[in-house]
Amino acid sequence: MNAKLGLDKLIQNFIDDGAFPGANYVLVIKDKTYFGSFGNKALYPEVEKNNIDTLYDMASVSKVVSTTTCILKLMEEGSLRLYSKVSSYLPRFKHDQITVFNLLTHTSGMQEGISNCTTAKSKEEVLDRLYSYDLKYEVGRQIIYSDLNYIMLGEIVETITGKKLNEFAQEILFKPLGMVDTGYKPVDKMRCAPTENRDDATYRGIVRGDVHDETAYACGGVAGHAGVFSTVKDMEHFIRMILNKGTYNGQKILASTTIDRLFIPQVSENHDLVGHYNRRGLGWIVNSQCSSAGDFTSYDDTILHTGFTGTNIWVDRKNQVGFSLLTNRVHPTRKNVKIIDARPKIANYIMAHLDEFE
Repeated sequence: MNAKLGLDKLIQNFIDDGAFPGANYVLVIKDKTYFGSFGNKALYPEVEKNNIDTLYDMASVSKVVSTTTCILKLMEEGSLRLYSKVSSYLPRFKHDQITVFNLLTHTSGMQEGISNCTTAKSKEEVLDRLYSYDLKYEVGRQIIYSDLNYIMLGEIVETITGKKLNEFAQEILFKPLGMVDTGYKPVDKMRCAPTENRDDATYRGIVRGDVHDETAYACGGVAGHAGVFSTVKDMEHFIRMILNKGTYNGQKILASTTIDRLFIPQVSENHDLVGHYNRRGLGWIVNSQCSSAGDFTSYDDTILHTGFTGTNIWVDRKNQVGFSLLTNRVHPTRKNVKIIDARPKIANYIMAHLDEFE
């Protein structure tokens, strides 16, 4: 069995075990690209076969693919710096000690998300709540993952550019990268893999073509922390841009020095006997313990991120390999968490068989 057939079989086994209804993947190894599509994109109200062009809700992978890239682009243009105060761009934000760096590295001390998010009816209500919150932790003392950090980063992008986040991302990233199916608020909802069955104050039924994240939905489908939909074909372009030091098909998206910075841990935490148990760079997780990129990716040259709906991406530039798995593991319920075990096992297979892919 060649390595790709083995990878396909492994992913199919996870589908058979109920980890997710279906899955698409893209694997980039140096100058070669491999795709796979399996299972069903929908189970309810009726079964629909998956295909390679299925649009998946990227959830928090939006944070790194879209929002982080937009912030980095503004840094390159001289519009802001890492240690700019958030309140200098968002005057309603009352915590003057918090910087852009704190938002990108999840060291702001803000709580994890909007309280009672399913009751929020508009972006204005979301922001009103966000600006009212006191800090939950001391600034710069802990790494606490928070959607609020990225909601504010999205607001900073819009304040500086005078454009909506989705418009700016399309202009500086999706269009020049040829990511023709990537963006917010997809028009063809039937191409989208459905996510969870919601029954709350603002949404009833199976979510399809609308962002799964309740807070991003309240914001109209465009927010700094979630909202992007994409395909594995488009994710290949993004991965190749990272591996090619910021350039894709001769088009410079980010400077090579900016790409270098992505792979440098900015903050880290130790845990018991394990040093660097949790490491974060600018937006991205830098390879550390319990990684969704498995146990064999390079420790000092791998960046990664996951999305709640069942998506993930990792790039190991030392070995010149990148991978993205797109699933809708929350369909029809978020109670299914088998993907947590599946992701690193898939990554381990890839890395152990790198030289066997044909």
